Amino acid sequence: MTTTEPGLESAAASVEALARALELHDYGRGRFGETAAHTTRVTQLALALAESCAPELILDPQLAHGFRLHDIGMIGVPSSTLTKQGPLTSAELDEIREHPWLGERIVAPVPALGGTARLVIACHHERWDGLGYPRGLRGAEIPLAARIFAVADAFDAMTHDQPYRGAMNPEAARDEIHAGAGREFDPDVVEAFLSLELPVESQ
Repeated sequence: MTTTEPGLESAAASVEALARALELHDYGRGRFGETAAHTTRVTQLALALAESCAPELILDPQLAHGFRLHDIGMIGVPSSTLTKQGPLTSAELDEIREHPWLGERIVAPVPALGGTARLVIACHHERWDGLGYPRGLRGAEIPLAARIFAVADAFDAMTHDQPYRGAMNPEAARDEIHAGAGREFDPDVVEAFLSLELPVESQ
């Protein structure tokens, strides 16, 4: 008989509760909301990519937690902004860009989410060229786990319908990721991504 360490069990329960809260908050966005299916897809893809290019990260249980809760800060973004039909104003875009900061604040009191998980939540919208948000980090200043997740998240977004465009086919999305190497994404992470045999559910 196997048992789960109390700390790990508590962390898993916290992650589950936060993930459900985000899904409920996003319910009004319908098929464009943060669904369990999206979270599962992008977490699996990001873990496969991490195993390929940085296997040492897989040993950290916070890695998967960070991937799953990457957009937890969206809970703090007004529903009126998230459900708006049509272009967002600059003020509304600023509200969206606040969500990494908000996510950090949400998980900060949870010790089991204060390391790698917090870094992923805080930095998954940073860009290799320094033009991302919220801090404008550049290159290796961006935590590796966040650089890995950024590629997986972009691919998942490209290959599924979004409010502003339809889904791309996987090969076109791979080409977009390749084009973003050294600009939006870490070139080494992109190289590892392009060598992956993607699972069917990630396409």
